[in-house]
Amino acid sequence: MLFLFRHKAAALSPFMLLLLGACAYVTPSQPAAPPLPALAKPAPFSAADAVFVQKLNTMDLAQIGMANIARTHAARNDIALVGETISKDIGVLQARLAKVAAAHALTLPAQPSGPEQKQIERLQRWQGAAFDRHYIRYFTATHAKIKPVLASQIATSQNPDLVAIARDVQTRLADYQAVMR
Repeated sequence: MLFLFRHKAAALSPFMLLLLGACAYVTPSQPAAPPLPALAKPAPFSAADAVFVQKLNTMDLAQIGMANIARTHAARNDIALVGETISKDIGVLQARLAKVAAAHALTLPAQPSGPEQKQIERLQRWQGAAFDRHYIRYFTATHAKIKPVLASQIATSQNPDLVAIARDVQTRLADYQAVMR
């Protein structure tokens, strides 16, 4: 009798597998997955925005280089402290600017260009009060050059990230200049 049971079990096994397999296809289907959200498009970026980003990057790199020198060459303690603050603050703004540029496939240099590097090297020759005079003169001239560019960017750009960066730079430069007087 045990033989018959084994025989029936062996004969029923393929039938059971077929039945179980069919039940798997009859189960209710899961709801369709919702569509993926559209990729967020970066804010519009015009040719003027690209020029602004490049100008600001050039100025930022020069400011960071000069500020690093000010930390060690300044006679006035407030200029040394402003140099340290500029180095940190502009470094953070530089990272934000690089992120916006990368979103628009714009590559920014990481080192100052030739004229800015020469200016940094010239300033590095000075120490004490002479350094302070030259640094303040350089900073004032740079601020005067970039001020209308920042104002124009704030007024005309359609890119809210660049407008925010321009406002931050404008505010910080005015604060630094107030301390250096």
